Amino acid sequence: MEGNFFKRLWTRLTDKRQLSMRDRTSDEPHWKVNLTPIGVVSGITAFVVIIFAIVMLLVAYTPILEIFPGYKRQSEAMHDRLVESIMRIDSMEHTMGRMLEYNSAVTEILNGGTPTLRSTIKTDSTQLEKRSVLPSRADSLLRNILEREEGVYSLSNSKQVTPVAAMFSAPIYGTIVRGFDAPDSSFDITIMGIDSERTVMAIENGTVVGVTPGSAENTSIIIQHGNGYVSIYKQLGEALVRKGEMIHSGAVIGRQAVTEDGKAIDLGFELWRNGTAVDPERYILFKK
Repeated sequence: MEGNFFKRLWTRLTDKRQLSMRDRTSDEPHWKVNLTPIGVVSGITAFVVIIFAIVMLLVAYTPILEIFPGYKRQSEAMHDRLVESIMRIDSMEHTMGRMLEYNSAVTEILNGGTPTLRSTIKTDSTQLEKRSVLPSRADSLLRNILEREEGVYSLSNSKQVTPVAAMFSAPIYGTIVRGFDAPDSSFDITIMGIDSERTVMAIENGTVVGVTPGSAENTSIIIQHGNGYVSIYKQLGEALVRKGEMIHSGAVIGRQAVTEDGKAIDLGFELWRNGTAVDPERYILFKK
């Protein structure tokens, strides 16, 4: 039975059918062609394969895709890669400048002088203003650590110390009132601002990847930086940037929230590196 079934199936597939066009009055055929079902299927398959091959050749060797909306032209793709490379170089240059400036300030402190650091806030004359760093308790602690005979950071230690942290600018001028305690408590630190303008600044060049508008005391901003760093600014009263905006280090991105009596609410700040929350005090010099 099974052999008869396949035999009948093959007979139907190979059975010739005649397709013709005839005259309406004389019924004489103008043209005719003999077709089989398997021949029709094979012809359609071959036609589809040929069309597919032609399309692939056009896509591979011609700019035909550029006529479709939403597809980036080659020039646009090159422009995006160029902008990305420029941002990466700018970030590296800024980081190196920060490190050199910091090393110069440390040298000045060790020599007994008062270092002068450049402010990241531009004045009306577009000049970077300078501000003196007054001696503080941190200066004395730094001097003791570097001048003592023992210790990892001692100047008398011949062992080379490999830097493990990048240096960023502080998000606000203020002091830390609650430190990093992850994962037992939370991933953020709390900073009490001392600036009457209540401005919150970006710690480094980057791109705003999230702005979460909340109540008057619960707006958050998320910024993606280079080398896998992400900074999060919480408990803001106002956001001055939007998602997708590229910002520079020290740029004002928001303002602290205030209570009903006009007192600034402490800023919540998180710093992440490659998906892991890190202690911001290891990467940022805060005022003590």
